[in-house]
Amino acid sequence: MTAVASSDVPQASRQLSPRLRAAVLGPRGGGTTRRRASDAFRLGLAVVVVAVSVPVMRANSAVELSIVRALYPPPEAISWLVTLVFWLGSVGVSLLLVGAGLLVPRLTAVRHVALAALLTWAVCALLGVLLGPAAGRPPTDALAGLHADYPVTQLAVAIAVAATALPYLSRPVHRAVSFLVALAVLAAVCGGEALPVNAISSVALGWGIAAGLHLALGSPLGLPSAAEVAEWITDLNVVVTDIARVPRQVWGVEQFTGHDPAGRPVELAVYGRDASDARMLAKLWRFCLYRDSGPTLILDRLQQVEHEAYLTLLAGRAGVLVPDVLAAGRFGPSGDAALVTGVRDGEALAQATDVTDAALEEILRAVLRLRAAGIAHGAVGGDTIIVSDQGACIRNFRCASASGPASRLDADLAAALGAMAVRAGAERTAAAATRVLDSDTARGALVHLQRSALDPGTVDALHDHKDLLPRLREAVADGAGIKVPQLAELKRISWTNLLFGLGSLIGVWLIIGILSDAGSALEAIKGASWGWVALAFIFAQLPVVAEGWALLGAAVGDLPYGRCVALETSNTFIALVGGDVAVFAIRVRFFQRQGYEAPAAVSAGVIATSASWTVKTLLFLIALPFAAGTFHAPSSSGDRQDAVWIILAVILAAGIAVALVALVPRLRRLASSKLRPHLANIWANVKTIATEPRKIVYVLAGSTLAQLLVILALGASLHAVGQHASIATLITVNTLAAVLGGAVPVPGGLGVVEAGLIAGLAAAGIPQEQAVAAVLIQRFFAAYLPPVWGWFTLTWMRRREYV
Repeated sequence: MTAVASSDVPQASRQLSPRLRAAVLGPRGGGTTRRRASDAFRLGLAVVVVAVSVPVMRANSAVELSIVRALYPPPEAISWLVTLVFWLGSVGVSLLLVGAGLLVPRLTAVRHVALAALLTWAVCALLGVLLGPAAGRPPTDALAGLHADYPVTQLAVAIAVAATALPYLSRPVHRAVSFLVALAVLAAVCGGEALPVNAISSVALGWGIAAGLHLALGSPLGLPSAAEVAEWITDLNVVVTDIARVPRQVWGVEQFTGHDPAGRPVELAVYGRDASDARMLAKLWRFCLYRDSGPTLILDRLQQVEHEAYLTLLAGRAGVLVPDVLAAGRFGPSGDAALVTGVRDGEALAQATDVTDAALEEILRAVLRLRAAGIAHGAVGGDTIIVSDQGACIRNFRCASASGPASRLDADLAAALGAMAVRAGAERTAAAATRVLDSDTARGALVHLQRSALDPGTVDALHDHKDLLPRLREAVADGAGIKVPQLAELKRISWTNLLFGLGSLIGVWLIIGILSDAGSALEAIKGASWGWVALAFIFAQLPVVAEGWALLGAAVGDLPYGRCVALETSNTFIALVGGDVAVFAIRVRFFQRQGYEAPAAVSAGVIATSASWTVKTLLFLIALPFAAGTFHAPSSSGDRQDAVWIILAVILAAGIAVALVALVPRLRRLASSKLRPHLANIWANVKTIATEPRKIVYVLAGSTLAQLLVILALGASLHAVGQHASIATLITVNTLAAVLGGAVPVPGGLGVVEAGLIAGLAAAGIPQEQAVAAVLIQRFFAAYLPPVWGWFTLTWMRRREYV
């Protein structure tokens, strides 16, 4: 009997191990890992949170102190419990996760967890050295008895360990660990182990390091492997053999192919634990960047599968050839959701070798049937269209909407045209569209026929066919007998606007830093000599007159001088809201409205802009030897000097980018191919202008006078507050501030130019209060007041169609 019992022990142990693994660990997809875009998002968010938390900690805000007073100290009867929860949720969870990691083959999880803990400890130590033990938080009686140390290393390491291990865990363990860690953070604040902002920043620090580690090394898919799917799919009462993973995958959904018992091809879409995260982040991404955020957000995996199955069946009822829905539901120990469909015979459009005209027409008719039923597919492309003898089959309805708006229906048709053109060419696609689409439908599709409306596969194929979409739009419009319509603005913000937005935040931050301690500067302004203030106002308004003169000489032929001055006046508003890029664009538009061809208009705009910077550089080089002796290192450091260092870091980054373009052959060839045609046109215009001496005088004299007037306005502002500086010093300071303002993408140099001017004047020996006062006077007259009448001038010029 004893022998029987002892022989059962190994068997019981072998049975326990798979059960324990299934209970603790999530599916690993056969050991396959993936770098997720969400990890990059988490890393970026963590960096932002940590960066923002440092000045917040230094501020000792009343809100944070109120939270501390409300939570600390805990009642004496439960203080031991708070301490216990903190240690269990930090050290206890870390040890538990190391033990769970031992169940992962080849100790992959243990190695990643150990690396995350070591990196987090090192980063915490480095931040402690750089920022000080309390990150510069000023001591106060309200924090007596509390640990104000930053980072909270124990908390940051626990978060990093937990976040690194979570992808390896099953969903129940995942939730339990997250709950325990959240309790540990709360207990740390209640027990005085960490201040609220310190705790949040330490959590973000550990979270970001784990995300960076996942981004570098990859993390488990959280999806079953092909062998596991083959074993578990019988839970859905279907039999699928020869299951293999599809090479091209999308985040959160694993796609497999196989065969049913009759040998017919079958497709499986398995929604894993990341399906909800993928859908939520995709929705958030589209909401931030696009006007149409896409289909309704569904967070439950089973509901996502049921949604895709329902839309597939609904499309089939509308007369569209779709895959046969064989099964849908949950399967396997992890409760993953799967949709099993029978595939139609044929080839995906992206791989089709011979697409007939009849097939092209049938694709359009299939999309029109979806349109008539109000179904917006949301992902029409070469991979979702199957060309078969039975007709055009549409599959993968996971992004579809049952009651899609007109814009989404038009985008589906545009995506179909783009995918067809990639395989069959613009001419054949346009001919098919002419035979199938009426003029109104064609116009709606053309409005959306742009890269942002196409699926990723089509966009990738367009890299080698840059002119395909413009040719397709013209051909379809000609076939429908309509003019090529203007493209819809699908994006909510562009990368350029986003860059300007970030730059504007930097500028606002610098402005706040300048005004936060400007009390004495305001007193200096109140006591200013108003005669000098009036002279500063006059000098600040005259640069547009000189810039109009320079603009007159930048173009071949004669232009009305009054219009040139009006343009530069309107540019005071354009520069404030759009920066130098918008100013250049409005100048080019102005030259086009005056009858110049596009290349000549661009050349004239470049000459006008380049002349201004050329003159600034020459004046700086001339003035620097005379002004060098007046500058000295600042005796103290403050927020404005920190801001200048940040700006200089941006300039360094820009210099690195220029060096990469110069040193990397591929980037150099790309820049050369883009710039060489424009440079040739500019050089031709420069040679033409050089034959007219008066044009050269207009450009150089106008640009020089404009810069001197700005400098005189700054000098008059200094005299107004009882200070003065040499013209060479003012030229040097103004040029360096202009360089800083141009380096950071801030419209109008908001905040950046002010910080540069103040730092430069202070380095030249001007007292801080008078420097701030003089800069505020000069910038108010030169940068913030002129846009008021600049806006009215721009409105007048647009009404006259001058721009």
